Amino acid sequence: MHRIFALFFCMALAVLALTIPAGAEAVTGTCGDGIEWTYEDGTLTVSGSGPMENFEALAPWDDYRGEITKAVISDGITTVGDNAFRDYDALQEVSIGNNVTTLGKGSFLGCDALVRIHLPSSFRVFDEECLRDCKSLTAIHCEGTFPSFRLNCLWGSSVKIYYPASRPWPVKLVQELEENFGGRIEFLDSDGNDPYTPEKPTETTAEAATEATTQPTTEPAAQLPTEPETLPATEPVTVPTTAPEETTQAATEASFPYTMPTEPPEEEAPRRSGAGVGLALIGLVLCGVGLGMLVFRRPKKGGKYIR
Repeated sequence: MHRIFALFFCMALAVLALTIPAGAEAVTGTCGDGIEWTYEDGTLTVSGSGPMENFEALAPWDDYRGEITKAVISDGITTVGDNAFRDYDALQEVSIGNNVTTLGKGSFLGCDALVRIHLPSSFRVFDEECLRDCKSLTAIHCEGTFPSFRLNCLWGSSVKIYYPASRPWPVKLVQELEENFGGRIEFLDSDGNDPYTPEKPTETTAEAATEATTQPTTEPAAQLPTEPETLPATEPVTVPTTAPEETTQAATEASFPYTMPTEPPEEEAPRRSGAGVGLALIGLVLCGVGLGMLVFRRPKKGGKYIR
């Protein structure tokens, strides 16, 4: 009876060791010169000083992509690396430190659960596809001057971008962005106002315009100009190069127009952690100890061991 009980106990330990989820304890690593990452209880924290490493494929914390619900980028970090959180469907919240200047290429591409993001006054560049196809993203709060919006940075996302009411962004640049995004992106100041909405013409103005267009435009040949005025057939869409002094550099980096790129390459299969294997070995050792205690039990009075 004792042997059966001990056997079941050992089997339970082994099963428990195999079923304990990997990553229950804090896991750490590096992702740049002087940059360290830590994962624990659903939160990925990147700390240190300087730019985060760019990743061509998978980030070093990719084993936990299905578990990371919050990402914390500490104050010392200056950039979020390329593809750092690409297709992290469980990611719901992002905290960006006060010194971040750039969201790298594809850094948050396809983060379906991400709802909002707050960018500090140091922020300057939305790099290519950095927030592309974030289906739940509704608000981006920017504290700084007008940044650079690079190719397809917000393609597939319908979002409101808030800028400081005390430092409004250049009117012409905002209007061009709204046109290039096809009306999917709306710009508001931090008070929720939209000063760039064009005014609808009044009835009086509309009538006057109609009368002007219906009047005859022919004149006697003698009054026609000797050299007709010529205008270019098309006017290319260009980014204005003049802006307030504090935004000139960022404004010149904006890219137009926005085009749909090719589909991104398939991702490699997520890697598995070895933490569960170690726990399984501990369970097997405990099994061996339990079986040994059953085989060599305490001796009777005659001095012989009972097997």
